[in-house]
Amino acid sequence: MRFTRQIPIASFLLSILVLWQPSLADSRSDVHWNKEEKTPSIWEKNKCPGGFSQSFRLGGELKNPTIYNLQNLRNLRDALKKQNPPVVTEITVSFQTGSGPRTETYYGVPLWELINNPKAGGGLKPGNSGLNSKNSFLRQYVLVEATDCYGAVVAIGEIQPNFEGKKVLIAFEKKGPNGKVVSLIDEGFARLVVPGDKAGGRYVTNVRNILILSAPASPLKPKYF
Repeated sequence: MRFTRQIPIASFLLSILVLWQPSLADSRSDVHWNKEEKTPSIWEKNKCPGGFSQSFRLGGELKNPTIYNLQNLRNLRDALKKQNPPVVTEITVSFQTGSGPRTETYYGVPLWELINNPKAGGGLKPGNSGLNSKNSFLRQYVLVEATDCYGAVVAIGEIQPNFEGKKVLIAFEKKGPNGKVVSLIDEGFARLVVPGDKAGGRYVTNVRNILILSAPASPLKPKYF
């Protein structure tokens, strides 16, 4: 009789433990979640203060990563013109801004030459070719980033001469109101200029990074029909 009376009591205690377990788990998850919230994210650790850029880093998937300042860009522009006089180093563009339409004449170094000329980036290095390596450079792109973390992308296919061949410029001077060539005092020492864009969203000012990267492999699995 004593043994049979203990069975209901044991069952009752077991049911209490089962019901209690989720609440313990919830409590542990809350503690874990609060702990994670207090840990600074990668974005918090890499805040961009903004401000005037005096140099930029050219890096990523290219042979000669380096740092450029205003004098370096001027020297490179002069060397490119001496090497190949027809190279485009002056562009007049019209684009829409938040304050209305704008037309400017900019002077600088073609982005394609900055990446590929032996006197500059030295050419592309292979990146992530995905599952098919054919024309893998068409998976590559240029990320141009400002001091305030604003950024824009130009695909290599846009500037590759055998494809779109767009004359994208890294400008460091422009034509002033009096017709004289002046430095980009209000735009950092260099900015991205993308002719053909109707809006000026990719006209990144205060450039601090120009990085060549590759698109990752597609996360989608091939399907056969």
